[in-house]
Amino acid sequence: MEYTTKLKVLSIAGLISTVQYDNLNYMKDSFGTESHARELDIIYGIQPADFKEEYSKTCKSFNHFKTEWRFIRKYFSSLFRKTQKNNDFKTILYLTLNSPPLDFISAFRKQYPDKDIKVLIPIDNKNETEKLIYGFEYYLQNRMNSASLYKMKQNSLNIDVYGLYSEAFSGSDRTRLQYLAPFIKASRIASCKLKPEVIHADNIPFYLGAEFEKKSHYPIKVLQIIHDFSRFEADKKEAFWAAINLVDSNGMKKLCRDKIIKKCIASLFNLHNTKCFCQMRECLDFIYQNYYKLRKYPEKCDDIDENILFNRLNSRILKLFPKMEYENDLYYNTIFHTLKRADFWAVPSKTYYNSILTKPELSGKMFDRICKTKNKSSYISYGYEIPQAVIYKPFTQDDFREARIRNKKYLTREFSKDRIRTRFIDPKFFKSEEYTIKGYLAPFFDTPLIFCKLSADIFTDGTDIALTSIIKLLEEFKNIQAIVNIPNGLENNQIKNWVEFLEEHIGYSGKWLFIDGEINLAQFYASSDLAFFCARNNITTSNHFTAMKYGCVPVALRQGIYNDTISDIFDDMTFGCGFKTKTPVNTEEDIIESFNTAVTKALKLYTQNPASWKLLIKNAINYNAGWTFDKIEKFNRIYSAL
Repeated sequence: MEYTTKLKVLSIAGLISTVQYDNLNYMKDSFGTESHARELDIIYGIQPADFKEEYSKTCKSFNHFKTEWRFIRKYFSSLFRKTQKNNDFKTILYLTLNSPPLDFISAFRKQYPDKDIKVLIPIDNKNETEKLIYGFEYYLQNRMNSASLYKMKQNSLNIDVYGLYSEAFSGSDRTRLQYLAPFIKASRIASCKLKPEVIHADNIPFYLGAEFEKKSHYPIKVLQIIHDFSRFEADKKEAFWAAINLVDSNGMKKLCRDKIIKKCIASLFNLHNTKCFCQMRECLDFIYQNYYKLRKYPEKCDDIDENILFNRLNSRILKLFPKMEYENDLYYNTIFHTLKRADFWAVPSKTYYNSILTKPELSGKMFDRICKTKNKSSYISYGYEIPQAVIYKPFTQDDFREARIRNKKYLTREFSKDRIRTRFIDPKFFKSEEYTIKGYLAPFFDTPLIFCKLSADIFTDGTDIALTSIIKLLEEFKNIQAIVNIPNGLENNQIKNWVEFLEEHIGYSGKWLFIDGEINLAQFYASSDLAFFCARNNITTSNHFTAMKYGCVPVALRQGIYNDTISDIFDDMTFGCGFKTKTPVNTEEDIIESFNTAVTKALKLYTQNPASWKLLIKNAINYNAGWTFDKIEKFNRIYSAL
């Protein structure tokens, strides 16, 4: 009797442990990662394999039971898996370098009120903190650092926000890996203190690390959101392009003194008709006129294929500026291990997700790792709640035309030649008093007005596409005006040359305006007819949604979030709200020509078909860019799958 009782106890223990062990293997196979296998073993307090061996030894005399035991084990294992899948998570920790995503959390709570989402952000000072939660020390880069976890002051939505402070990263540019690394290390310790079930890392290469996986006594799952993979490619062919646009004057001197660089640039001038040369000609002219002091192009130089020349230039640039390659290698290794160890990863665009799985040029060396981990990946969509800003003449879709005319008159009056000369401009247009204005707008109220919000990151943000397109439009169309806003743009040589080129041509006077400074976008979009969006990378900003909210029709490249959210009027005559290039052109050489074609179609529709243009504006204004049910549900499905 005693032997039978002991056997029953061992049988039940073996059954439970085997089911648990099978479930662990199932989870491990499902997600293709070993990130948290050890910590899951620790939860049960014993190695399941020991149970199996003990049970096997005990049941040697019951061989006839083995076949039936398999069926019993599979049955209970499936029940256990279903139970665990239905056992919903309760606590999520949202990790971000930006402002807390209060709109997302508020929408998620309304749809799933039983879920608790907390936010962890780095802070630069302790002014907005409420109380100290936890102070600790961590070891990084051969030195001991201290950090403090604070509870931030209560917000209007009663969302728990925690701030992490440390002298190792607070007050620094945390997009640089040298400052991001200590924040990641400190946030690991803080995460273990807050004890979430899911960590949502928004564009931060976060994983727990071996030392925390061994110590943790509860399962933490990591959802990794990655906005764009292009920055992790070290040997991409924009190295030379990036160098001549980003280095300071000392760096340019170092670049131009190099004999190999000088010889390759001289050879480029022998290839006058190539597209890459034409795109970079202004930069190359600037180098010759300011550093080589030559007014004529060299006549005697090597006749070499353009691709070979640019390969030589790129490799030489990376040798002259090894930090460029070193930082890219650091980012590559970091994101490589992040994808390998994350329980799930996603990108914020369906179009971009499908592209990175099929186009190696978008991710470079990361392509193999992306393909290997695609079984634990997907795409998500962000919602954007565009706040209602104060503009000169508010409007609805019914009285839009009259309001647009008044807003445009107001803008052209404030940026007239006389107002700019006397600096007597309404300060509501700007976010600060530090701004520089070039050009002016003449009072042409019936002409289409184009607005471009760009950045000094020329290649990534597609600034070169927009600026080149504007020059061609000013040449082809007599009645057209353009406004370009680039904060700190005049510090960039190529942008400065573009402005000087327009200033030299008297025929363009009154048709263009350049603003170097931070502006209030709402009034500019409410006064403009078209807006250009040319970013080559996968953007996550809400500028094109802001443009549509204020009736400014977007013209964009057919890729990433642009393709997901903008319906071309020629593809959808009912719900079209903008214009896109005919095909994805992020890797084609004729990207500027393709974008100009889309712009020309927009201008023709504006001038020749007022009824279709009115429908276009109506659809743009009514577009719902917020956190819809489907967007929230996709996040919930991913959380639940973890």
